[in-house]
Amino acid sequence: MIEEAVNKIIGDKREVISFINTTPWWGGNEFGYTFDDDGNVTYPTANEIVGRTRWFMRNIIAQALGEDFSGIDEKYLKDLGTLNNKSKITVRVIKERSDIEPYYFTKKEAACAFKKYLEMNKSICYNKDTLYSLSSLSPIYEYLMYFCILRFKLVHLGQNDPMFYYHNQAARPRSIRIKVEIINNGASKEFFEFFKTSLIFTMKYMGIGRAATRGFGRFVPENQSEQSNLEKELKEVTSWLNYVINKKIEPLKTEKINIPCLFDYKNNNFLLIYGQNPIVYLIAIGNATLKVAWKRFKGKSYRDHGYKYHTWPLGLPRGQRGLGYFLEGDEDKEGRRISYITISPNCDGYRCEEIYLIPFIYKEEEARKLRHRGKYDNEDKIVVKREVSWYIENAVNQLKLILSGGRNA
Repeated sequence: MIEEAVNKIIGDKREVISFINTTPWWGGNEFGYTFDDDGNVTYPTANEIVGRTRWFMRNIIAQALGEDFSGIDEKYLKDLGTLNNKSKITVRVIKERSDIEPYYFTKKEAACAFKKYLEMNKSICYNKDTLYSLSSLSPIYEYLMYFCILRFKLVHLGQNDPMFYYHNQAARPRSIRIKVEIINNGASKEFFEFFKTSLIFTMKYMGIGRAATRGFGRFVPENQSEQSNLEKELKEVTSWLNYVINKKIEPLKTEKINIPCLFDYKNNNFLLIYGQNPIVYLIAIGNATLKVAWKRFKGKSYRDHGYKYHTWPLGLPRGQRGLGYFLEGDEDKEGRRISYITISPNCDGYRCEEIYLIPFIYKEEEARKLRHRGKYDNEDKIVVKREVSWYIENAVNQLKLILSGGRNA
């Protein structure tokens, strides 16, 4: 009886969850590389997982309260640690061996992979036969399809060292398995459950690592006792959030594309991708976020004024030769604003089905300082003239239309 009671106390304070990646993991060590010189893959760290989970918790609280981020950490997330207080929750990551090798090619094969990239025919990005048979291609040829994703391609621009390509390849789906141990060292049961359910939701739907808002880095629990879905898991997160903020709220409003498509904006047509390889979904998601795709979807020219297409809620790139978006008085600052909208494919590592759009809408006064400078504009344009929520909702609708092949569903 005593042993059972002790085990129950330990069990209430400790949870171990086994995760495996269902979309490519694009992580980074101290050099920003997914693979190191010895051929080892970089695994998600406890700091990365806690940081990303905290970001999700902060966002969902801000949306629930209709406020900005100021004071949220000190008032609601102090049990995760502040400048003056140690965290009451400990997270440990245990690396485990997976069923397949994480790399697409080894260091010895890097020169060959680089050569094949230089010879790559860009038309394969929209070749139906290639996309539909992606899983049957050799690993190197499957890897080449990442260069159909602009975000991935941009990282490699101007890089002529094959080793750079080796280090920066993404780890293959179902190649990264980890155990995440969560230990409660004094937080309330309600906060511990809020953190645990948020961590699971973050790993599964928000993603870890680079390009997480674009579908990379999804990890699903391997030891879930029953089938679940985004709506059910978000409802569970929200139920614990209600205790933490002492206010009953409804779950975030999300959108689901049941039968997703890939928009070939160059030829202005759509390709049905339901049930295809995760990389195909990443290509579709990447295309749907491009300003040029928004122009072409509306039947406009590539040269149409960019400021009319409000892609900035999807993340703000800065430092592009003095053009594009910037914050007034902060033109020279490099970096990105993280997207208000996370685009999440529902995958098992072999194939994907639906795509979820997960928006966060909250107050942000800094957005009022956004400006846009075009190549042919005479003056900088003020970007935000309405509530930020209006722009986010319009971006969600535009993504929904493009990813559904023009259907408003």
